Amino acid sequence: MKTLFLTLALGLCVPLSAQITFTDTTWEQLLLLAKASDKPIFVDAYTQWCSPCKWMAAHIFTREDVGLFFNEQFINTKLDMEHGEGILFARAYDVDRFPTFLFIQPEGDLLHRGLGRMNALEFLELGAAAIDSTRQLGVLQRKYEAGDRSPTLLKNFALSLQTAMYGQPEAIALEYLQNQPDWGTPENLAFITQICPGQIEHPIYQFLQNNRKQAYQYVDSDKVDEALKAGIRAKLASAGITRPDSILMFFQAAFPDKGEQYATEYELQQLRRSRDPAGRQRYLELALSFDRQYHITDPALLNAMGWTFLTFTKEKPLLEKAREWGQRTLNIQDDFAANNLLAALCLQLEDKGAGIAHAEKAIGMAEKIGLDAAITHSILEDLRKLE
Repeated sequence: MKTLFLTLALGLCVPLSAQITFTDTTWEQLLLLAKASDKPIFVDAYTQWCSPCKWMAAHIFTREDVGLFFNEQFINTKLDMEHGEGILFARAYDVDRFPTFLFIQPEGDLLHRGLGRMNALEFLELGAAAIDSTRQLGVLQRKYEAGDRSPTLLKNFALSLQTAMYGQPEAIALEYLQNQPDWGTPENLAFITQICPGQIEHPIYQFLQNNRKQAYQYVDSDKVDEALKAGIRAKLASAGITRPDSILMFFQAAFPDKGEQYATEYELQQLRRSRDPAGRQRYLELALSFDRQYHITDPALLNAMGWTFLTFTKEKPLLEKAREWGQRTLNIQDDFAANNLLAALCLQLEDKGAGIAHAEKAIGMAEKIGLDAAITHSILEDLRKLE
């Protein structure tokens, strides 16, 4: 009887090779199918207007590696959260941001969840967490609600909430830390850096700020600094603080030795949004002086500066400077972002050969991890048209 049910139910699937196979049927039938196959249900909770939802459907769900894993491990379905059964489903499982990815046990209990656009590696990692009992958010939450306050449970629960961008991971993290005799152990400093809330008044943030140099001994200093900078950026934005002296004060409070550098970095981030010529000119001048003073080695920052120069100016010497930043990025981290930037700069500088090489390499890298390379394909087409 079980075999007969599975055969009939699988007939409701849309069988497409090398991608996730989604079953289109009622929720009640999905639960029966999950019980019969002894598999959890994966739900792509989407809306028709959600661009990241459409991107995931076009670029990630269609991948062979993703399809093989999800078809083996789960019964897969899609539900529109604004129509049909999706409306009640959204209320039952607290879905209000999209795309939300839910993993449901055959009994209907939440097993795990994730949120937002991801590349293929990130999405496969989400699926792996959904079948790992130490990381399943729903399981951890039920154990917590049943009274389990073991350190391992609290720590894993906080990290799972943070990864899912759900609930209040900082509250669970604080509960864990308040039962720790020493927050300054290597393990706890790594946890604090990872979980650090973007609220500069929070006790966890305050501890990391006050013990920043101790954390450097056990955790990558860039990760420590980024955790603290994120809190400052959130505070400046929420409070509407724009005065340069006030911005500098916040950064110097957290980084007495790096405050000026990070305040300038923040100003550059704000100027990237400039639409007026004066703001754009200020960005170009400030970026050049910033690099002269600090010789930037952060790939993400170099990439942002390169793309902004590409947008803000057509002057060849400035574009050559941006290409220098792109090459520096490549030397540090040979990845899609670096090659994509260099391809775009080569197009503007009419360097056909180097540009095609970078574009083709970027496209190959994007295909491996499931990144959107549509812009890179367009750049490659334009490069091939150059004389």
